[in-house]
Amino acid sequence: MNRGILALVSSIGCMSAGSLQTLADAMHIPHLFIQRSPAGTPRSTCPLTSRLPGADDYTLMVRPPVYLNEVILQVVSEYSWQKFILFYDSDFDIRGIEDFLDRTSQQGMDVSLQKVESNINMMITSLFRTMRVEELHRYRDTLRRAVLFMSPATAKAFITEVRRQEFWGLKYQ
Repeated sequence: MNRGILALVSSIGCMSAGSLQTLADAMHIPHLFIQRSPAGTPRSTCPLTSRLPGADDYTLMVRPPVYLNEVILQVVSEYSWQKFILFYDSDFDIRGIEDFLDRTSQQGMDVSLQKVESNINMMITSLFRTMRVEELHRYRDTLRRAVLFMSPATAKAFITEVRRQEFWGLKYQ
């Protein structure tokens, strides 16, 4: 332990977690914030609401976000994805992945960004309404390669809607 603080782990309230996050960012160390979920689904944002008895799901947030960029880059490289879509919602600050987008561009990867609106069904429909059938067939392979940067609730709703619509004959498991 002669190297100093390697990481900071906390499981506290939002106000204290925010203060610790600022400290961790200033010290350039990872901050692992574990937050209990009151409703049976992972949560990623504060404030904490009242806890329900028996809830035992947790969200693990890893900071700084540069680690997230590294992990996603390793995943897309491992799968040899040269073209994929990055779906994100309003809860995700897209500016946090500028380095990731720069690095994928340097490696010749083609990344399309698509913001997911609150009405997911309408968003999916309008996204491809103007495309001709030939364009949809060419786009089909890209639709199978997607990265989701969104809150757990939005991600669940998005995946459910994609499976329900079967994305124009594309079957997702």
